[in-house]
Amino acid sequence: MQRSQAELDASGVQVLAISTDNLAGPAALAAAQGYEFPILFTALDPTTPEEYGVFNLFGDGLASASVFLIDTNGEIVWQSVGLNYTHQVEAEEIIEQVEKLG
Repeated sequence: MQRSQAELDASGVQVLAISTDNLAGPAALAAAQGYEFPILFTALDPTTPEEYGVFNLFGDGLASASVFLIDTNGEIVWQSVGLNYTHQVEAEEIIEQVEKLG
């Protein structure tokens, strides 16, 4: 995502991550990768991933790697819910979906 940040910004997309891991892992990854988008941590409270229907899908007590496009009215207009923990969605796919939404 970070390498396509300028393209995402130009498309009007705001990126943020939500992690159910403990703070150490995602924070270290973000620092190493130079991520500039916010990462929210919910390790002690799975409410947000539960509300999106992506918590504990694999019986591991974690949120599935997922991407949601939410419009300015707060409605989910596109989603990609991971089938496993390695699930990744390329920024180009997200931009394509944003463009389809107009």
